[in-house]
Amino acid sequence: MPFNLLIFPLVGGYYILIRLEYLRYIQYRLESQRILLNSAFAGIILLVACFILRAIAKMIFPEFIESIGAQMPVRLPYFGTTSFTLLAAVAFTEIANLFFDRKEAIKKSLEKVGNELELLLSTSFFDAHLLQFTMDNGKVYIGWVKELPKPFTTNYIRITPAFSGYRNENKELVFTTQYLTVYASYIADGSVTNQNELKTDLVLKVDKINSASFFDMEMYKRFNPDEEEAD
Repeated sequence: MPFNLLIFPLVGGYYILIRLEYLRYIQYRLESQRILLNSAFAGIILLVACFILRAIAKMIFPEFIESIGAQMPVRLPYFGTTSFTLLAAVAFTEIANLFFDRKEAIKKSLEKVGNELELLLSTSFFDAHLLQFTMDNGKVYIGWVKELPKPFTTNYIRITPAFSGYRNENKELVFTTQYLTVYASYIADGSVTNQNELKTDLVLKVDKINSASFFDMEMYKRFNPDEEEAD
């Protein structure tokens, strides 16, 4: 087999890795050499599978396979089989994506290659946990993650805020805005039927976040009893 024909299964393997929902997000975290190696490995599997399919098809429909080979624009041994690997990769990937849940695929990718922040964001998205973000300018935002982060594809996250405030000179949290009562008032007077209609989402830049953690109001009050008495 001419080695230049191996470009077809190699590209086919690469297409599967970067387009298949279940695999694509994991590749974002890998080095280019590792992606190339994975593409070659996927291409070998793809090529072997196509050779097996060709052998089966030739046993069942020998005349049909011979006629296809005679119509090939390039008369090289195995050109038809190797070029078919690329078509098979595209077809397999796009059909398989119809059966994959995109959010679930991202979640599993984060569990495998996600960093600590991404795992925290994923938990907030799926389990509706409040997160507290302390920014490098001292501002603090508490809310729910609105969009599931894709590994290594963006430097921004979007949240639905519940509270906001700042850290004073003693690093104590001071609340300045309570979004939940505002949401409730709009819904109560019939202005909106859903909080999403208010367009209050905040976009935070990841490299501006000093710290992120889970936030529980009951736990916060237990750690800060003086504030509760003052209220």
